[in-house]
Amino acid sequence: MTKNIQTALNDWHINVVSEMKINDPSKLAEYALHISRIVAYDHLVIKDELSKIDEIGKKIVRSMKNSSEIRPTQLIEKINHQLYKIENFKGNRDDYYNPSNSLLNIVIKRKTGNPITLSILYIQLAHSVNFRLYPVNFPSHFMVKHVLDDEENEIIIDPFNEGRIMDDYSLKELLDHFYPKMNIALTRKLVDKASNHDVIIRMLNNLKTSFFECQDLDNAELVNEMILDINKDDQHCLRDKGMIFLHKKRYEQALEFFNLYLERFPEANDVDNILELIRKIKTSDL
Repeated sequence: MTKNIQTALNDWHINVVSEMKINDPSKLAEYALHISRIVAYDHLVIKDELSKIDEIGKKIVRSMKNSSEIRPTQLIEKINHQLYKIENFKGNRDDYYNPSNSLLNIVIKRKTGNPITLSILYIQLAHSVNFRLYPVNFPSHFMVKHVLDDEENEIIIDPFNEGRIMDDYSLKELLDHFYPKMNIALTRKLVDKASNHDVIIRMLNNLKTSFFECQDLDNAELVNEMILDINKDDQHCLRDKGMIFLHKKRYEQALEFFNLYLERFPEANDVDNILELIRKIKTSDL
């Protein structure tokens, strides 16, 4: 691990990991901006980016005559109108896997992003108008929800699709779209509140995948280590350390982590693939 990566990890631990002991969704935007700063934009000023979101929130407040009497669905309509119709934010379908979609400062600048960054933006906007939302780690997608006062009912919102309110039929339709022919049952567990840890790890995994795709191995390594700093037992990160070293042609280190992966996760579904990679390294068949 290079000195630069270690310095970045120290920064990450101090400013994000140690702060995530309190599970407050309104901190997600700040954490996401630290990801941008540490990974790509050294001189990013976090408070300036948060102020840009707050400015949009102030516009929403000014559009409301009496916020204390407004219903949740009306408030959602206000947020949606400002964010999507006035500010022109939208989901990036044309270049979905671009790393920029996972960098919140770029999402704010370009007004387009992936489901997680748009959800984090939406949560922060809602916070600025005293409307509490929670992240939802839905399979192959990401959304937010508002829990009503009775604690039994909730409103699921899809920020990637212009703040669409999702009923059970829409959620099942989404499941069937992502997992055709599997007939996955829609359970309440699928729309549980996600912890800040879970959200940031999923965001980092998206970013890592994007860096792998564009062969940015140094940043893939950094992001992989950032995940391990949150969860040192992350199964996929242990395997990916081996994959990163393999792509960097650091074969001894790749073997070390592939063997450690097999030792700790002997029932993993990609065991045969890892064994084949080990064979190729040992026989110089790469």
